[in-house]
Amino acid sequence: MDVTFMGAEPRVNRHLPWWRYRYRAVLAVLLLPSLLLIGVFSYYPAVRSLIGGFYQWNGFSAPTYAGISQFRQYIQAPTFGTEARNLGILVGGSILISLVSQFTAAEIVMHMPRRAAAVAKYVLVLPIVLPPLVLIEVWAYLLQPGAGLIDKILGVAGLPQPTWLSDPHLALIGILLIGFPWISNLGFLIFLGGLQNLPKDILDASRLDGVGPLRRVFAIDIPLLLPQFRIVVILSGIYAVQNFVPILLLTNGGPGTATLVPGLDMYQSAFQNNQYGYGMAIGTLLFVAMLTFTLIATRLLRSRTA
Repeated sequence: MDVTFMGAEPRVNRHLPWWRYRYRAVLAVLLLPSLLLIGVFSYYPAVRSLIGGFYQWNGFSAPTYAGISQFRQYIQAPTFGTEARNLGILVGGSILISLVSQFTAAEIVMHMPRRAAAVAKYVLVLPIVLPPLVLIEVWAYLLQPGAGLIDKILGVAGLPQPTWLSDPHLALIGILLIGFPWISNLGFLIFLGGLQNLPKDILDASRLDGVGPLRRVFAIDIPLLLPQFRIVVILSGIYAVQNFVPILLLTNGGPGTATLVPGLDMYQSAFQNNQYGYGMAIGTLLFVAMLTFTLIATRLLRSRTA
């Protein structure tokens, strides 16, 4: 009697095809150089820096074990509170700027005519290829007190001309202004790709129900794009923590400590003061902070359909 007819499942050959066994060793050999390079140049420095925070090292003499003393030294430093506050402002401002500007730009481009949207997409994405140092130098000119383009425009309009990078109360705002209108970034492409892949049946149903554009954004687009919002929040936060180059080139943490952040303190301690172990300790604390931030953002912005 046919067992298949009686409801039993037919036997499935669970063995892999012969050619997979034959070429498995070849694939492993081909992948081995890439894995070795990634391990040597990516993972080893990262692990070495995490371990180096527990050792005092000036870059020349042999490292000496210091336990958690360097972590305690940094947390008890007079500038720790200022650095944490400045970093919180930069991270919060960067995330807010990225979400609002890039999502708004993606919504506008998505609902433009096809040809106009194609042109706008290329125009908005093109500045991504510019080297970051060029962008920083351009903004150094734009924010120059009195002679900069921004102050000239404010002067013509009869408005005050602040010293953006010299005023302790405006220096962080001047750093956040870099890149205005903040569209030419990866977040714009992430949001645009998400909008282009929204379920058409839901959008068609919303049109039949007479849902307006503004209500559609908050009732349909944003809830369905929570995975994209999560990615942009995490990337923007991590980038704000790691990117201290504009501060290094424009203010060097000043005036005073108005723009001092942990990343810049880490750089100055390691490469200017030869306190490599202390700098690695700061880097380890930054890693823990970024990991915690990523886990919290992933949990809070979890998709309802996940």
